[in-house]
Amino acid sequence: MLEIQENRDYLKIFQDMVMFLKNLGLNVHTNTKARGHQGFFLRDRIDISVNLSDKRKIEVLIHEFTHYIHYQIDNDVFKNHGSLSCLFPNSDLNQIEDELYNVTRFVDTNKSFKLLEEQRARILDEIKSLDKNIKINYPDFKRSYDYPLFIKSINKTDAKYLLKYDRVQVKTMFFGANKIYSVQNIDIDFPSLDSSIRDYIRLKALQRKLKRISARLNKLEKYYKRPTELFARFVEGLFIDTNKVAEIAPYTYLVFCNELSKNRYLYLADFINKFF
Repeated sequence: MLEIQENRDYLKIFQDMVMFLKNLGLNVHTNTKARGHQGFFLRDRIDISVNLSDKRKIEVLIHEFTHYIHYQIDNDVFKNHGSLSCLFPNSDLNQIEDELYNVTRFVDTNKSFKLLEEQRARILDEIKSLDKNIKINYPDFKRSYDYPLFIKSINKTDAKYLLKYDRVQVKTMFFGANKIYSVQNIDIDFPSLDSSIRDYIRLKALQRKLKRISARLNKLEKYYKRPTELFARFVEGLFIDTNKVAEIAPYTYLVFCNELSKNRYLYLADFINKFF
């Protein structure tokens, strides 16, 4: 298994892969939008989005075909996302899971983790900066708790809505257009509020955003740690850069190669020998 070279004919490789899978009896569709995803697998059908580059189509096809192989080995894949024990028997599954997850982070083409983690880090820095500014004048301030002194002043104005929402439309008591407030325009909308109070509202908005990002990261991690996803991204990673995957997951790579030679992964052995 060698690292893919930039001068390879991706379209030809993709077409040959599709033919290989069709010869196995799989229904492969390459002219759909794959139900809004890059690709999907359902029992004997694989769809690859028409909107992808030829190189990415190859990677997604490998990923979905690996799901098919996993399903052939473990029919419970659709019920409980499969298991690693049937793929790597008599092995240290804890170490394998850790290594597979590291490979997933490498293969993650959307860089979802990296982007979200970078965003989380920036928000934490902004929160710390606001916290530092507020404590210059209010040294007893703690950002983990509501600060009654600020809350009392805020509740006297429409800024109170911004303690819960980033942007809000407030009905006026008289006829006319409703007022729209946002955390972004807080300096313009509420100039009479102390600057520390405005920073407090900004800080609360950032804490809400941080909570949303953390929830997305947790959801993403839970999805990526499904055995069927870990295995599919491992095989996908072998095509992208075998040497890198062997470096990231040395134990898993050795176990995989051993089981591959014993034909545990069915048609995957012939597929890898032909295209990798």
